[in-house]
Amino acid sequence: MHDLEELFRLGPPRRLARFVRASRPPFVKPMPRVLLVLAAGWLPLFVLTAVRAPEQMQDLVRDIAVHARYAVATPLLVVAYSSCGRRLGVIVGNFARAGLLDAAGRQILTEQIAASRRLLQSRAAEVVAVVLAAASAAATLSGLSISEEMAAWTRNSGANALSMAGLWQFAISLPLLLTLWFGWLWRIAVWARLLIRISRLDLDLIASHPDQCGGLGFLGQSLRAFSTFAMALGAISAGRLGHNHLAGTSSTFTDGVLAGGTVAVVVLLCVAPLCAFSDRMMQTWRRGSMAYGALATQLGMRLEAAWIDRGDGRDDGRGDGRPPILEAPDFSAAADLFAVVGSVQTMRFIPVDTRSLVMLVTATLLPFVAALFLTMPFDVVLETLKNLLI
Repeated sequence: MHDLEELFRLGPPRRLARFVRASRPPFVKPMPRVLLVLAAGWLPLFVLTAVRAPEQMQDLVRDIAVHARYAVATPLLVVAYSSCGRRLGVIVGNFARAGLLDAAGRQILTEQIAASRRLLQSRAAEVVAVVLAAASAAATLSGLSISEEMAAWTRNSGANALSMAGLWQFAISLPLLLTLWFGWLWRIAVWARLLIRISRLDLDLIASHPDQCGGLGFLGQSLRAFSTFAMALGAISAGRLGHNHLAGTSSTFTDGVLAGGTVAVVVLLCVAPLCAFSDRMMQTWRRGSMAYGALATQLGMRLEAAWIDRGDGRDDGRGDGRPPILEAPDFSAAADLFAVVGSVQTMRFIPVDTRSLVMLVTATLLPFVAALFLTMPFDVVLETLKNLLI
């Protein structure tokens, strides 16, 4: 079990953390790692601005997008390694514990878990994540023109050049955030691959299972596990929304695009891997709905024959040939069977429950609410939220 809990804690930038000795004490727990990424990506921006251009400190303090990226999103992505990574591993192990696989299936599951571990520990994946992060940061910088349109704290006054704080942002802060982001994309890709391989095994699904997912309802817990990751992505977009409001360039349309687009991306990344089981769940539903439907029909016919079409010869003292209705076992058996049939008919085709999906979406949108409260008057915040929800 412990090995499975560690499975999805692996992946980029795990080797990079070892290289800088950030995987050893005192950085074995989330909080010291959070402090480390804050000290590397966020605090130097203040230090360098205070040393080289103290008159720009107010501009940096008001740059909500920077704080959202490096003081909120980056630490949340680090925290998600522990919270989300552990829970995903436990979910994978439940396929064997829940009795969904036979001995051969459990052996294949073990092999696929080992393959996933190798992919997550791949040196090539680590290198690609770091290189992509550096290249993306460089491309972002090259696409900007150092002018009055840039934040004042990122450029030298009267010079067409980046300030020390601006250089640090594009050389360290942004690549650090992007490395964590690409690492999570790789982790989700490996998670999706593992679920696809498991969905091809001979799963013993039960159409009448009370979770209405054939016994796969526990997979919905992965959405709750991804809540920290979702909040990190929401913080990045919410920072842009707050920046737009402070700059006076926002509108209801752009706010809706930012919020809705972020939710769509999060739902796609977190829910799409679970769709690997849709075909198997639909097959289970078809088989179960016909089988249980036939049983319900047979019992219903016998019930009507005994209680509507004719009597059964017994007498309850009232002369109608039927026993007291509350004492008849037929109705209890019919009610139980019809309840099971109803559960089968409402079986879902994706192992996602409404509560888990709501929790995921709520976690994504929470940073937007915080950004609105920080940048707008309270009455305007309420009006904006109402427009977003309608």
